[in-house]
Amino acid sequence: MDSATALLLLQEMDRTLALFDQLEAAGSDLLAEQGRFESFQAGLRKRAGPLLKAVGGEAVLAEHRPRPAPPEERWWWYIDGLVAEHLRRRYRRIAITVVIVLVIVGAVVLAFNTILAPSPEVVARVDAENNAFLAIDEGDFQAALEAVEAGLAKVPGEPRLTLFKGVLQESLNRDAEAAATFAQVQAAFGDPVGYLLSRAQLRLRINRPELAEQDVRAALEIEEDLPGAWLILGQTLELQGRAFEAAQAYQRAGDLAMDQGDNEVVVLSRLALVRLGGQ
Repeated sequence: MDSATALLLLQEMDRTLALFDQLEAAGSDLLAEQGRFESFQAGLRKRAGPLLKAVGGEAVLAEHRPRPAPPEERWWWYIDGLVAEHLRRRYRRIAITVVIVLVIVGAVVLAFNTILAPSPEVVARVDAENNAFLAIDEGDFQAALEAVEAGLAKVPGEPRLTLFKGVLQESLNRDAEAAATFAQVQAAFGDPVGYLLSRAQLRLRINRPELAEQDVRAALEIEEDLPGAWLILGQTLELQGRAFEAAQAYQRAGDLAMDQGDNEVVVLSRLALVRLGGQ
């Protein structure tokens, strides 16, 4: 649908609702028709994202929304709110997955701290990352940056922490400092693909999926058959509400992982496809 057709659909739904009220007041039995209309609305709710896109976005919808504001039962004039809530729920699901991964990583870290006795440098880096992630979860990016800088005071120049520092500087709109930090750490990584994917994961973790997508696509231009890269690309696309493209990326990740014997990515990609299919 183009914008005019999509807006006409919303207006026709208003007209349908008004006709129901008129005919019911006249004593008509509309039980079957009401069932069909409710079924149609349920299907439309599931397609709120494509419908909002067809209308032309939030601004066009707000411009054509009836005045005074219609009641909540005419929910189709508020599909921008539905889409926003859908994206929030999707981000929460991905965030929960990230937390589970972090718990597993934490268990491994604990093993290193007790059984395998890591070096003080490793402990300092892990502690700094954990403190930074806790601050990010609370929405305090300045505190997260301070935690990373405290870690770097103990392990100067540590590549992962330095990259984390650049991503946090970027999130605080300190772009010149971030650019200098990225330039410094890129040479330390040595591996451009590893650098790009590591930065993509950090950008994804702080909910910057557009920038993360740029990093992953740049990595795939260098090496296109990386299952993990396709998996991260799917996550960046899913967080942007681009479900069809995300499903393609997850499928590609699963196929490559199957060929390469990467069972972890096979499982994660299949779970992601199931999640998308249930939306």
